[in-house]
Amino acid sequence: MEYDYKLDYMTRLFRKIRNKRFEAYIIQRIWDLLNDDSIRFVTQQYFKRNENGNYALADLYLPQINMIVEIDEGQHAKDEHLKADIQRSIDIKQIKAVEGVCIERISLCDKNTLRAFTLDEVHKQIDDVVEKIKDAIEKLGNKFQPWENNLWTPEYYQRKGYLRVSDNDYVKSIDDAAAVFNTKAKHRGFLRAAGFDVPGVDKTIVWCPAKNNKQWSNKLSEDQTVIYECSNDAKKKVKHVKEHIQNKETRITFFLEKDDLGFNFYKFVGVFRIDEKESLKQNECVWVRIADEYKLQCS
Repeated sequence: MEYDYKLDYMTRLFRKIRNKRFEAYIIQRIWDLLNDDSIRFVTQQYFKRNENGNYALADLYLPQINMIVEIDEGQHAKDEHLKADIQRSIDIKQIKAVEGVCIERISLCDKNTLRAFTLDEVHKQIDDVVEKIKDAIEKLGNKFQPWENNLWTPEYYQRKGYLRVSDNDYVKSIDDAAAVFNTKAKHRGFLRAAGFDVPGVDKTIVWCPAKNNKQWSNKLSEDQTVIYECSNDAKKKVKHVKEHIQNKETRITFFLEKDDLGFNFYKFVGVFRIDEKESLKQNECVWVRIADEYKLQCS
């Protein structure tokens, strides 16, 4: 049975934070008070803080209004945690992808006296944050983009007219990727082929690789600008590299990922071409991103 996407998403979201009792209660109350399913919630949102591999996980992120809600439990009132929280907020605000982000905090205790707040006091903070969320949406007016069930469908991308990495565009299946280009993916038994031609565009395919399977090994670089592809069959590796260097094809690429809620999806990671020199050197196909946007012919 396939459930409504939003229902499925929100039940998975709350299941994910069920063991964080205070966080789960506060986020659940925010969701209930807003009573607006056009607002998308993301919990434990990953933010890369710097080039040293440090990262932050935001308790709650609302991408449509670029707002983070942090829930500070008792340990956050200690001096060392307060300093760390301040630095963490500074780091997040310097991230280009969330430029202008607003960070709101809900505390469970007084940072000066360490007195635990009452339920009414916590509710008052929640109410304040809910009002700020509503105000932010109101200020956006017509620019606010509602969270819709038809988002990320083939029809959505055809209306949009392009795919863009920075928009976090993705499709739910290889069949949906094919439908974006008004074609169908070939079937191999019950499986779909991971690549198919773009109708009317010479030497251009849509490629939907997974990280690993029995036949292929595919690795996406951390910055998502390079893909390393090789056959797990040693006899085919050299032939495979030579064939693709000869073909000089362009690959519009959706990489299979699984998000923190357990959803599988194919994320658009850009347009790629093979790097001949590196491919021969490493004895595997090295695909390098040449564009982070692709304009659809069907628009």
